[in-house]
Amino acid sequence: MTPVTDTMLDTGAVRRAVEDVPDPELPPVTIGMLGMVHDLEVSDEGIVHVELLPTFSGCPATEMIERDVVAAASEVPGVTGVRVRFRFDPPWTPDRIDATGRERLREFGIAPPGGPIHGAVTPAGRRALPLALDASSAEEAPRTCPYCASTDTIRDSAFGPTPCRDVRYCNACQQPFEAFKPL
Repeated sequence: MTPVTDTMLDTGAVRRAVEDVPDPELPPVTIGMLGMVHDLEVSDEGIVHVELLPTFSGCPATEMIERDVVAAASEVPGVTGVRVRFRFDPPWTPDRIDATGRERLREFGIAPPGGPIHGAVTPAGRRALPLALDASSAEEAPRTCPYCASTDTIRDSAFGPTPCRDVRYCNACQQPFEAFKPL
């Protein structure tokens, strides 16, 4: 068997195929838009190694995402195998969502946090999950309504349709909507 070289395998096509995999719980966005693709390497033999950051430590969709990533990367000519690894360090945070992903989420009726999530910092300078949230935390802070852009919103329920989302309510347009939970 002849090893696959970069001239035979378009690594950009592999990355695009992986990043274009739709999130199974949020169909209008891809795992690339969500910033879930942490690392992607292709060996000389054509084996693709993908490291993904799940959006939530208990994400029930990881098996589906893995299956879809394997299928998408396998369609690229020259790929001989795909290995997917989920990692939690660094943790995924909503500030990894790109501008297109934020707009698509808004159109779908889901509000991501407005800015970066500020977590604790480890001694090595890496981001870590905050251990405690005070009363002024982002958890209870108003979110911009994806329907009317009002910030006159409240958290209606800590429990949404998936572990990574909660339910909010807009007092201005009287619409419920979902939002990503802050870390």
